[in-house]
Amino acid sequence: MRGYLALLSAVGLEVFGTLSLKFASLGQLPLGWLLTSACVAGSYVLLSLSFRRIPVAVAFAVWEAAGLALVTVLGFVLLGEGLTPVKVAALLGLGLGTYLLHRGTHAAGQQTTGQEAQS
Repeated sequence: MRGYLALLSAVGLEVFGTLSLKFASLGQLPLGWLLTSACVAGSYVLLSLSFRRIPVAVAFAVWEAAGLALVTVLGFVLLGEGLTPVKVAALLGLGLGTYLLHRGTHAAGQQTTGQEAQS
């Protein structure tokens, strides 16, 4: 549970940092560059902590896909950016890929455990 809490917190910081960067580029947040740097650094620290309990491939895929999905949706809602059918399809593909990666990692772990029990 701690691993997923660290992972979700990492996603939150990454998304907040990315949105801060957007506002900084518009000149609306003078300390945006500093805030973005702090959020991205914090996100990587939390992501590394999640690696202690979650396989790296799964944690990174969730971090990347969830962050991208949230930035895309929040960009649409908060910044008025476009959300085309192609973007929606890409986000669904990311979600499916993350799910399959998680399932494949879980299945590989079960096979390894089964092989060790037979030895």
